[in-house]
Amino acid sequence: MTTTALSKPNSSWRRLPRGFASILMAMMAVALSGFFSSCETAEPYQPIPEAAMRDRSSGTLSPGDVIVVSYPGAPELNTTQRIAANGRVSLPKVGDVSAAGKSVASLQSQLSGMYTAHLTNPTVLVAVETAAAGVYVAGEVTRPGKIPLDRPMTAFEAVMEAGGFSKFANPKQVTVVRNQSGKQQRYSLNFDDTLRAGGQAFYLRPFDTVYVNKSRW
Repeated sequence: MTTTALSKPNSSWRRLPRGFASILMAMMAVALSGFFSSCETAEPYQPIPEAAMRDRSSGTLSPGDVIVVSYPGAPELNTTQRIAANGRVSLPKVGDVSAAGKSVASLQSQLSGMYTAHLTNPTVLVAVETAAAGVYVAGEVTRPGKIPLDRPMTAFEAVMEAGGFSKFANPKQVTVVRNQSGKQQRYSLNFDDTLRAGGQAFYLRPFDTVYVNKSRW
């Protein structure tokens, strides 16, 4: 049987007052235990109000949105338009039309009625090519930047649109920053909870910022 010899205590320890070395070692053990505990567990989170998590997207067009207007009966009139700051677009044969504040379906219906006097087939199709409203994803993601908010989108979906987590990310510590009534609101998310069965989704609002924190490891 092989035995392992214990090294002799360093002479500097012997010079310490009786009992002090033991106290110092105990203090170091407590400090290291606290350090590793903090690395393994997520920080406590404050409950998020239910109203802050709900989808509030209006589904209406806004200034800055780029829309494609198509005419099945007259494809030569097809056009791509950016909704101006005054909320209007300029369309062939009918001129300026108010678009902001309307849903895609209501604008289509309005235009079909307007083109009845101009086209044999007055059907008009409207699609959003680029939404002006968006959210920003930053921190430990593969492709940080602006994500168009052209549909109801959760914070987790926004991170996936940004290429997913980087290898340094901590999915347990994600912060959503929201400007609301001139004040900045911060919401802390733990995506481990989001991925569990029954976990509640956090829906984003226009111009929210999603920040993925770096892992402590």
